[in-house]
Amino acid sequence: MPDHHPPHIYLDNTWYIITSATLNHAPFLASEQAKTLVRDTLKTLVPRLNFALRAWVILNNHYHLLLKTRRGKDPTHFFGQLHGSTSRQINLWDGATGRQMWHNYWDTCIRAEADLWARFNYVHNNPVKHGYVQQLEDWPFSSYHYY
Repeated sequence: MPDHHPPHIYLDNTWYIITSATLNHAPFLASEQAKTLVRDTLKTLVPRLNFALRAWVILNNHYHLLLKTRRGKDPTHFFGQLHGSTSRQINLWDGATGRQMWHNYWDTCIRAEADLWARFNYVHNNPVKHGYVQQLEDWPFSSYHYY
């Protein structure tokens, strides 16, 4: 069967919608502690690696980011650090050292301003879409609260 996973191609100074899911959509991020770790790791990595982050949300088994690259080659390194450090810590908490936690990440280049704002709203409405809360302001693990 052919591989339906095209390579990640990144351009300089470009916005992307990123989705990353846990392996088999397992709820590895169900605890507040795990979601806080992912959020805090994002807050550290984004400025350190010179990215811009317009919107984000963290759910029990996946997250979404609206992320802008500065240099097209950098996102692979970013996700390696984000997924590596968070999986090591969460696995330590769970007593599951060495367990694969993250499946992969998917990206889509944002080509128009209208698409940027549609994705911005999609990210923030995701907890409502998945039934975590009835109103998006009730979900604490989202950049919605910064707007």
